[in-house]
Amino acid sequence: MPKYFDQNHINQILQVVDIVELVSSYVSLARRGREMVGLCPFHDDGKPSMYVSPTKQIFKCFACGTGGNAITFLMRREQMSFPEAVILLAERHGISLPEKEIQHEEGLADRNTLERVNRWAARFFRSRLEDEQAGVSAREYIRSRKISADSVRRFGLGLALTDWEVMVKAATDDGVDLNQLSQLGLVIKRDSGGFYDRFRDRLIFPVIDALGRIIAFGGRTLGDDPAKYLNSPESVLFDKSRSLYGLNFAKDAIVKTRTAVVVEGYTDTIMAHQYELNNVVATLGTSLTSEHARVLSRYADRIILVFDSDDAGRKAADRAIEIFFEQQIEVKIATLPEGSDPGDFLPAYGREAFEEHLAGAVDALDYKWRNTLARLESADTINGRKQAVTEFLGTISAAFGRGTMDGIARGFLLNHVAQLISIPTDEVGRMVRGLDRRGGRPNAGKTQPVLRQGSGRILNGRSRAHREILEVLLNQPQFFPAVAEVIPDPTEEISEPVLLGAADIIWNFYRENPEGNLAQLLARCQSPEMAVVITDLAAAGEERENYINTLNGALENIKRLREENTRQAIKQMAVGEAQQFGPEAQAAMLRDYQSQFRPDPRRIGVR
Repeated sequence: MPKYFDQNHINQILQVVDIVELVSSYVSLARRGREMVGLCPFHDDGKPSMYVSPTKQIFKCFACGTGGNAITFLMRREQMSFPEAVILLAERHGISLPEKEIQHEEGLADRNTLERVNRWAARFFRSRLEDEQAGVSAREYIRSRKISADSVRRFGLGLALTDWEVMVKAATDDGVDLNQLSQLGLVIKRDSGGFYDRFRDRLIFPVIDALGRIIAFGGRTLGDDPAKYLNSPESVLFDKSRSLYGLNFAKDAIVKTRTAVVVEGYTDTIMAHQYELNNVVATLGTSLTSEHARVLSRYADRIILVFDSDDAGRKAADRAIEIFFEQQIEVKIATLPEGSDPGDFLPAYGREAFEEHLAGAVDALDYKWRNTLARLESADTINGRKQAVTEFLGTISAAFGRGTMDGIARGFLLNHVAQLISIPTDEVGRMVRGLDRRGGRPNAGKTQPVLRQGSGRILNGRSRAHREILEVLLNQPQFFPAVAEVIPDPTEEISEPVLLGAADIIWNFYRENPEGNLAQLLARCQSPEMAVVITDLAAAGEERENYINTLNGALENIKRLREENTRQAIKQMAVGEAQQFGPEAQAAMLRDYQSQFRPDPRRIGVR
């Protein structure tokens, strides 16, 4: 534990934070018995493999082995250090940490400080929009887009003025570090020295992640800037390939409906929510990526992509189809009348008309096939037709390679294509397989094996006994005093490095916290790898259950092995010292040494 964190504060945080609520902000959870189950966000999980225990306040994936408490989850999911995760959870739950405890190591990427800077920037932009004079034209634009005052407040809209150093001056007056603003891309450093504002004369849209943190900003020009939209550059807080606008508001509705609707813009998302279509999100100036798909698959079983019917929308849909095949999730495509987007369509035609378009969304492959047919009809050369069919076969190849289509759908498509291009179905199948090999596409559901420390090893009898003891103690800590009598110092008893690392944490923790629980013990694990080891041990013990017999058996095995080692040591000593004498003297000396060893007949263990 770093010297600048007090265990009492860590325990306070873990008592306040509900791990189910935290994990649910990233993953859809369903109740299964006493626990919650969901898709693991730490590997490509095809079925729910991650269990979250509300009573123990821990999580564990039984596919990839990842596990731990709320702090561990946040560290792994957000790629945070231990101090960053502690500080973020403390801030989110109103727990004050003494200033001396939050002094960061030199070079530590301080995401929490940067997020506080973003919150300051959001307040700054909002104040400019609310300014009676400065915000007049921006408010008129908002009214022209039919965005309500409630939506403005809910989504935190703001305004960047036309001057070049408005934010720079305000930050200087408020004592905000300009270098941190520069790191976030809110201001830009001049070659000649000083800074200037990145966003100017733009309506500002704060981008908020699933945890409610402001991670970036988007700006829509209010003037004649050819760059219609401008987003924050990527930073330690913001990765546009995995960020979705409106997810903080939409995630609950997505989980409830098991459907996510993806649109293309800020105002499209706001307008959808304004019309109570609450499961709508948008990408941020980029096409849909595999990371977007992975994020949405944690909440939804079905994705509906809403595009304009123009060429750009069709190309975006094609890219999205291939990506979503990789994630093995149902994808449908809904198209609006050409030239329309949800931000214009909803005020003009209403929610019911928009929902009709969503209800009419077609399966992704069907959508792709319709586009292929249109290209075949319009192509005036054999090469043009061949290219259209080859591209479609490439899409099928991607689906086949990832196991996302059942046999009936696969056979239907192969027959359909075979009829179209007048070659046998078997030959179409060979063409698809050939494209798959040339494309080097991986098979679905095959993940690289994860090496888990402390599991999967062939342990000797002593190490197996040590592991069983640790498994019991993690589930029944009341037995620790009895175990500590037999093994007062694990460093003198345990030789297996991974087991010794876990034992060192367990012994130190239970000596200081005899009433402590597993979630608090895991807070001692600044290494996520060690948290995995401990949760593995705890899960194995819970599955075996027979705690008293297991513990007594392990302790008796240790006693027996100690006695055997003593016998062997005495024998080696006797033989070594007797070698200088004759056979009779050697035998007598050996009997004398052995007579000095009297095994302890007392039973050790618990009852």
